[in-house]
Amino acid sequence: MNIYSKLKYLPLQNLAKRKLPDVLIYQKQHKLSHDIDINVDDFVAFSLKKPFEHAQMKCIKTDITRDNIEHVPSLYVWILKSSLSGLGLGSSLLNFAKIYSKKIGCNGFIHLSAETSYSPNRVPHIFYRKFGMSTLNSNVDKRLDNFIRLGKYATSHDFETTDMFFPPIKHERKNIFVKLLNKLKKL
Repeated sequence: MNIYSKLKYLPLQNLAKRKLPDVLIYQKQHKLSHDIDINVDDFVAFSLKKPFEHAQMKCIKTDITRDNIEHVPSLYVWILKSSLSGLGLGSSLLNFAKIYSKKIGCNGFIHLSAETSYSPNRVPHIFYRKFGMSTLNSNVDKRLDNFIRLGKYATSHDFETTDMFFPPIKHERKNIFVKLLNKLKKL
């Protein structure tokens, strides 16, 4: 006869065998202010490798215009900050934002404003681009890709505050031959 079949809860020793993740994420929800009825989702990621390190992300569900379609639901990452870079806390929160965006009906769409004023000597654009986000401007995306390829950090002199999107915005690419044929047709 199995002893565990009559127990309401499993013994704690079985739970101890499970491996804990490197990052734990805690969520709380609050209003933007007493006057404005907008819900802000506030997430905090705690590192289990370095106990006092954490990251915070505040998000708001909004509608945006994306890929020439109006009123697309998207999760706006209003704030993303980390006490120490390099632990994967920011990446963990962005990965969580993708999943959370699907859960709240935003189809995995997230967007944010890559701000230059908080850390002008090392702006977050490169981090977001490595994560897979894009801007509305293909030339900015190419410059970001070049910084990544060269392994350089970007400063506020290199980029200004820029809106970034996930999944990436699809930029229209015109083939050189198509442009040449269109010019020949006009002659």
